[in-house]
Amino acid sequence: MSPLQIHINEGFLPMVDGALVYHRGFGDRPTSVQDPKPSLAVKPRVFTADGRIVASRLYPLNAAAPPKGRPEPALQDPANPGQFLVRRRFWASYFPERTLIAESGSTISLRVTNNLAQPHVLQFLDVGGTGVHRGTGSIAPGRTSTLEFEAPAPGTYVYCDPGADPKDPNKDPVQRVLGLFGALLVMDPRQAWRSHAAGPEFERQWVWILHNVDPAWARIASRQQIVDPQKTPVFPRYFTLNGRSGFQSLGISTDKELNRIREEDSLMSGSARQVDVRDFSQVTTADTLRTGQLMRFVNAGVVHHQLHFHGNHIWTVRRNGQDFPRSGGFVDAEGHVVLQQWEDVVEVHPLDRKDSVLPVRRPPETTDAVWNARRVDWDYPMHCHAEPSQVAVGGMYPGGLVGHWTVAAPVDVPEAGHVHELYRSQVDFSSDQIHEGHPETEFRQDPDVALDFKFFNRKMVFDDRGEFEMWTFETEDSGRIFPAPLVRLTEGDVFHGTVHPSKRVHTIHWHGIEPDPRNDGVGHTSFEVSGQYTYQWQPDVGRPGNPNFGASGTYFYHCHVNTTLHVQMGMFGPLIIDPKVHPRFPASAGARRAFVDGPEYDIDTETILVPYSVDPRWHQLNHAAGLSGDDAGLDRFQPRHFYLLGGEFAHPQKKEGPQLLSRIRANVVPHPVKKPTLLRLLNANYFPVDVRFTDAAGRPAVMAELISHDGRPFRDTSSPTGAAPPVRLMTSKLNFGAAERYDMLLKPPGPGTFWLTVTLMDWITRRVLFTRRIPITAQ
Repeated sequence: MSPLQIHINEGFLPMVDGALVYHRGFGDRPTSVQDPKPSLAVKPRVFTADGRIVASRLYPLNAAAPPKGRPEPALQDPANPGQFLVRRRFWASYFPERTLIAESGSTISLRVTNNLAQPHVLQFLDVGGTGVHRGTGSIAPGRTSTLEFEAPAPGTYVYCDPGADPKDPNKDPVQRVLGLFGALLVMDPRQAWRSHAAGPEFERQWVWILHNVDPAWARIASRQQIVDPQKTPVFPRYFTLNGRSGFQSLGISTDKELNRIREEDSLMSGSARQVDVRDFSQVTTADTLRTGQLMRFVNAGVVHHQLHFHGNHIWTVRRNGQDFPRSGGFVDAEGHVVLQQWEDVVEVHPLDRKDSVLPVRRPPETTDAVWNARRVDWDYPMHCHAEPSQVAVGGMYPGGLVGHWTVAAPVDVPEAGHVHELYRSQVDFSSDQIHEGHPETEFRQDPDVALDFKFFNRKMVFDDRGEFEMWTFETEDSGRIFPAPLVRLTEGDVFHGTVHPSKRVHTIHWHGIEPDPRNDGVGHTSFEVSGQYTYQWQPDVGRPGNPNFGASGTYFYHCHVNTTLHVQMGMFGPLIIDPKVHPRFPASAGARRAFVDGPEYDIDTETILVPYSVDPRWHQLNHAAGLSGDDAGLDRFQPRHFYLLGGEFAHPQKKEGPQLLSRIRANVVPHPVKKPTLLRLLNANYFPVDVRFTDAAGRPAVMAELISHDGRPFRDTSSPTGAAPPVRLMTSKLNFGAAERYDMLLKPPGPGTFWLTVTLMDWITRRVLFTRRIPITAQ
């Protein structure tokens, strides 16, 4: 077998706004910097176990290509009307540029030529999940090096130029940011529809390579000068998914060939099916099963990403080559939960590789009448909730790292399918969202809970004397508070939330709640409201021991118009779903259950904590800043103030201004009457947050019992068919990113004063920006 020829090239690539930005890259043919179409990304290749190198975007090589990337279903699911069974071991998957695929037993053989004026390296990181790197070593300008090694264990890997420190590529990300990166996918051909031997079976899989571009670094490098991150700190201005951003990433450009490629390799799609996360190989016939689609996230950039999926939670199974357990679980040294679980926000650190399953299920908060009447595809956004990544050149929302996924229309409906409007530019798309004054609520039902949300703006003074213009919502009896007033309802309730923008256009997105697109509150998949609209949805009802049902937990709601700016301006509030009481799991007097079969907690001391930071410059911008292509600087969030918002739900604070949390009461348990205190955490920042519990002497206090994340309880799912009991994880610390929510019971070891320290960290450097602490009075 002759080695695969790889060329380290340079050139200029068009960004989403049309600007040409200098890049370097691993190409598959030699090109010069003046080439109008430089080769800066190798096209997918497959290293086969029998010694071939095959040029193919599809794998397995002999499997059927899904039309436009969308697998066609096998047949109607007899147990779940309106849903489908999928073909087993049938569909191939498409892969994006920069992806190399190696079968187990193959030899990866590369001949790498450096066509640049500086020495460079091609290195595969963490080969086999062992922490070992395999690379060419330094290749001098004009020279060639050969790299050959056996395919490592099945999984996903990063290759890149690691910069000055090959042992720790995160120390010097310059060459990676300039474009010298890619992904290696290793597959066992005997189990071509599993990520690895113990991994979930899937219908098809997707690779998402996340990246960030800094034009300032590019300009320096284009002059053959050395980029010094200390002198020129990185500030990305473009954020890409599989090499594209904004309207191009969403497949709605006037370039129909590009749209087709995006649909094939980036934009997940499939027919609705009922999935049981306890068993992704639930075989129904010899050729069909119930399973989802595997997502492989590869962060080749420098930004701490928070991938938020609308419409479905996704089930996370693996990180950096290590399987998450289905039982037990623990909190690792960094403060992250290690357990297979549902998430609607997936945290992906620089150089992380994470595997999750998109179930492609019926969105659970959709009412029956709306679901049964659907006639077109339902598109749902995926965007990073580290919101500055949603813009390009400081504005043009959503012009950054975005995508979408689709629940296909019923195959027996003549009108099936959906035609998107196509756009010539990102500015056209950003500034051309559908505005509707008084759209109709389809199949309107009588609500169990109904609230009106009116927009208001005013200056508010915080506890450090910071005074800022705030935008948010008020309800009839809430007063003008921030965050916006609590929305609380019970599983099974029909909810009506009517938005009255009163000033320009707004929406309400019910983050983590999963209705139909019309009631999801996202402008580019439905409409922006200028008059009023009543959102309607119904929280899914939980079932004891079943991880596939139930919506009880902590959520929040926020405006999804120019979201990067509007959420920072304050247009958000907490949303709590309580479980419907099950006869086998009643609640004691003065207590409530966290979920249907979950632990009881004390209603009187239930508390929410919302870390929130302010960049004062943003609070001087106008409603539509950046949408017309102007540089509003929304890629640079530089907080100057940090606050801990929240309080006890049973004891509301004042009727005006910021609701600030200054203390927490925690019951000491066990107790003959009292139940433990429930603390709900919501990260309303764009950056990651650390929380740590200590005793009066400053020593770690293992007193937080984590029970739920993103509105879904932690469960033991080790039995493919049996009950999935709740899992509780004790810890003294937790790290979590933008828009994530955690529920925890506080269990202090005895009476006295404890401390909760909350730290805000930079999304790139992880440098500590602010620290606040509040007392916990254990009683």
